[in-house]
Amino acid sequence: MNNRTTNNRLGEHYNRYSVPNYLESNIRKYDNQLYSNVYANEFNQPLSVNQENKIEYEEVVQYLTISSKDRDVNTYPTPSRYSINFQTELKNIVSIELIQAIIPDKNSVLAEPYLLLKIEELEDVMISTDRNISDAFAILQLAPPITSGGFIMIDKRIHEHTVKYFRTPKASLNKMTVSVTDAYGTPFNFGADSPDPPVKNLQNTFVFRVVVLEKKRNVLEHRNVF
Repeated sequence: MNNRTTNNRLGEHYNRYSVPNYLESNIRKYDNQLYSNVYANEFNQPLSVNQENKIEYEEVVQYLTISSKDRDVNTYPTPSRYSINFQTELKNIVSIELIQAIIPDKNSVLAEPYLLLKIEELEDVMISTDRNISDAFAILQLAPPITSGGFIMIDKRIHEHTVKYFRTPKASLNKMTVSVTDAYGTPFNFGADSPDPPVKNLQNTFVFRVVVLEKKRNVLEHRNVF
């Protein structure tokens, strides 16, 4: 009995497994296990938003606020150094700008020439012969407090808003590890904090303007229904 007779007798279920029958969706025949394709350019397209020509992006402004009062006080007992995880991860970041800082007027902080804000996740923002400044995100020149012993903000007459630009958008940022130091890079001592709750008048707060790229959504024009 020839193979054709056998195939006809067993029916289409036999033929399905005996003869290669690639679907249109599998015209490349991936089940041939062509491992050379792993390194082919066709299968290794870059995913940077700058090279996705068919997708349009637009800049969207978001405002990020972090505060030492929200830190894990057991891991970070002092408000001069802490790490904050964001509730929402920032993606495709174009720039991050410090627009405001609120610092407690404690332990003669106004006697300091300036404070330094360091953020471990954001480097190479400033260039300086002073290593402490070049490692910092921003110099905080402090304005006089409205009430002595209260809170101090950035002196905007002196301070130029510090902006970190990314030539290639930063893929993501989900936390900031912050240090507030004196001019010599030593964490500034604002006073002894308590764990639960933290002492309100010892906490610092920073506000950032973040520009991100999001996929552009074209406006749907009016369509008549017939």
